[in-house]
Amino acid sequence: MTAPTKTRRPRAAAKAAAKTANNAPYLAQLDPRELVAHPTNLRTQLGDLTELRASIAASGVLQALTVVPEDGGMRIVAGHRRAAAAAEAIEAGEWPDGTPQTVPCLVRPDMEGLAPAQVVAMLIENDQRADLTESERANGYAQLELFGLDVAEIARRTGRTQVHVKSALKLKTLGDVATEAADAGKLTLEDVASLEQFEDDPKAMERILKGVESGWGVRHRVQEEKRKRDDKSATETLTEELTAAGVRVLKKPKDWPWNCQMAKVEELADADDQPLDVEALKTVEGFGAIIEGSYGNMRAVIVCEDPEAHGYKRTKWTQYKSPAQKVAEELAKREAEERRQKLLDAGEVRRRFLVERWGSAKAAKALLVDAMRAAVVMPGFFDRCEDELVAALAGGDPRDGQTAGIDRLNRLLVARFVAAHEGNTATVAAGRYSNREHLVLPWLDRLVAEGYELSEAEQTWRAELVEEEEERRRAMEEEEAEQALEYDEAEGYVEDAEGVRPTEDVHLPEGDVEPAAEPDAEAEEPEAAEADAEPDPCPEADLDAAEPDAKDSE
Repeated sequence: MTAPTKTRRPRAAAKAAAKTANNAPYLAQLDPRELVAHPTNLRTQLGDLTELRASIAASGVLQALTVVPEDGGMRIVAGHRRAAAAAEAIEAGEWPDGTPQTVPCLVRPDMEGLAPAQVVAMLIENDQRADLTESERANGYAQLELFGLDVAEIARRTGRTQVHVKSALKLKTLGDVATEAADAGKLTLEDVASLEQFEDDPKAMERILKGVESGWGVRHRVQEEKRKRDDKSATETLTEELTAAGVRVLKKPKDWPWNCQMAKVEELADADDQPLDVEALKTVEGFGAIIEGSYGNMRAVIVCEDPEAHGYKRTKWTQYKSPAQKVAEELAKREAEERRQKLLDAGEVRRRFLVERWGSAKAAKALLVDAMRAAVVMPGFFDRCEDELVAALAGGDPRDGQTAGIDRLNRLLVARFVAAHEGNTATVAAGRYSNREHLVLPWLDRLVAEGYELSEAEQTWRAELVEEEEERRRAMEEEEAEQALEYDEAEGYVEDAEGVRPTEDVHLPEGDVEPAAEPDAEAEEPEAAEADAEPDPCPEADLDAAEPDAKDSE
């Protein structure tokens, strides 16, 4: 709703204007619906008035508007949003019962007709304001709690949601690190709610908040810390089960499993090369279990502490690979799995960013041309679309294209375009083949340009993609150079040691040589005649000069 624009002279305004005979400012209670919007209001958009309207409906307008008498009415100089929100509250029947439907106004007769002064007042009123920090707002809510107000009442009186109030109050319990991050704009109240689960773990809280630059960085770390906590919980549960079964739980060696004395029982054999019975040996002295795994998928592995002491043979290295190769392979596999899991976690956060960035009809328009171009140039690219992500981006069932209008079709196309890029990115991140792997790097860079913060795993992956792209270009240039050299050699264009290409004499066949022309006797006669002629007495005369003027000849 825009600010009031009525131009008639209201009775309340006229009465207020008659209260003073000089230009001194005075306070008056005026109906916000009868106030006139300033024609040169600097704030061209009033924005969302929902929270302000709720606050006014609960507590009224606390800060007086600034108005000037103009054209028999009152024109707003400062307070357009307050006036519009108050008018909406009255029209919606939300105004408190038993209270006048008016707002406090500071009437400035001294500014009447002074347009420059009114504009200056608008600038000062809007420029010199600073919003409360998150911690200051949380302190205010905490004071209201001390006065006996619960979360619902605080939310009602301030026009905020209960979730907002709860998160702000929770911020006060998370410590200075969280408070400083929130005040610096690096931690939103939405993120505060996700940190509540780490309230009893100061070290985890510090790891999450240390060095973050935005809420997306916080969300990456929250996801990772949550995974670590799940691993710890799963390990504790499995340890209790093993202990109850009489199995010793051993500490995993530092270089497990590729460079340590301990070995998995399933990878050992007796003197007759027969495999060992894992179930029969797990409670025997010298045997036990270690717990390994990651991201909640923990499992027990039965091990022998000293296989050679028991006369067992190791079977792990019988795959025609050297120990060094096996170590490198196992290490690479473990690192790849760990990175894959981290990239999966990052993918969950990245999808949320995609929906937040392009999940509206307005935002989707920015990608429409690119989506159309992709649909024309590479239609098969859209086959890798996750319906759930498409639905979240398009705001509805992606299958309703049969009956959709042009605007809806455009949004569906953009949703499928974004989902296709995400599907392609997830495929490559998982280590699977994609014939459009080259699209991943520019897509990640586009997300960063749009405000997305790459996780540590994504940053490492991106650096690898950059290196691979540079290597691909170098290989292509070398191949083109080799092809050019082969062509030159075939055509004989190879340069010598001094950088000079050899030249060849071209000889025409005898039949192609034209015979010399016979001298023409007649052609020589004019030359002889010219030689015998008398010399020209005026060799420098201008034969092309114009004839003299008749006047000059006289």
